[in-house]
Amino acid sequence: MKNPLAVFALLQVVDLATTLIAMAMGGGEQNPIVAHFMALGPVRGLILSKLLVCGIAATGALLHKDRGLRRANLAFSGIIAWNLAVIARLAFPA
Repeated sequence: MKNPLAVFALLQVVDLATTLIAMAMGGGEQNPIVAHFMALGPVRGLILSKLLVCGIAATGALLHKDRGLRRANLAFSGIIAWNLAVIARLAFPA
């Protein structure tokens, strides 16, 4: 995709959704920084963390750091894959 910031924003929405689904199924947040934000409430904390990383990404885009955004997109794609695996394990316990 030609706009890595748009991809980043979409990945944040998908990460938020998959994290909330996993948590509703009994999973927990593994990132200690995000877990700290969740002291404000699970949804509020997750949204705050997403707003912060989107702000950082927007700054990177303004500075033409597309390479960094593409790497972040790969990382968040992996995080979403992990979330989906957690959801599958919670939905279909062995």
